[in-house]
Amino acid sequence: MSLFLSQQVLMDSVKRLSTAAVATSLSDYIIFKRALINTQRSAANKNTSQKDSVVTGTKSRPFIQAVKEFTLRIPIEEFQTNDEIKNPYYLPFGSRRDKTLGYRTNKFPSNGSSDTVSRWQSRHDKPIELVPNSSPKAYRILSLTKDELRKFFLLKGEARNSVAKKPSVVDAAIWWLRFRDLENVFKGEPTSAEMTNLFIYEIGINEFELSALFLTNI
Repeated sequence: MSLFLSQQVLMDSVKRLSTAAVATSLSDYIIFKRALINTQRSAANKNTSQKDSVVTGTKSRPFIQAVKEFTLRIPIEEFQTNDEIKNPYYLPFGSRRDKTLGYRTNKFPSNGSSDTVSRWQSRHDKPIELVPNSSPKAYRILSLTKDELRKFFLLKGEARNSVAKKPSVVDAAIWWLRFRDLENVFKGEPTSAEMTNLFIYEIGINEFELSALFLTNI
């Protein structure tokens, strides 16, 4: 028997993520983290050496898959059969402060996260760097300290020092699992810890990222 997260649970989590004291671009960072996992799995299946960078562009299946996995606000089946849905993508982190409230158009896979990361390249504290002379463009995720991650993604001022205002990793996990059949994944109703651990594993979040960017009380 199928088991899905309730609409109320999902709505409550999205509301908290939307008001968290973090930049909306954290969603773009998560997309690149997931795209790297997809890239490495694709390389392993093809018996080639693992990749350490993410190729962008609409022809990059690992990247586009990650975009859809993390930001589609409707099930993939519905998205594939209905091309009239406006703003099918949604970035949950800090969306209440975003000028479009987190919603993105059908053009998001081609000019969304990749454009955001491209703009980061002029900053000395960027968490993702362009691979020189790559075509199509490829990006490598850098190993930043907890302080560097906080300064880049958390809001300035008082919110940066307020643990309670960071996004909850449980809420992020709930968003990640919004369309998944929990019975197939967990063989029953999962605990918060089980959902969180799966999110961390499937995105490839390290201990610095977890500690710096998320509230981890579960």
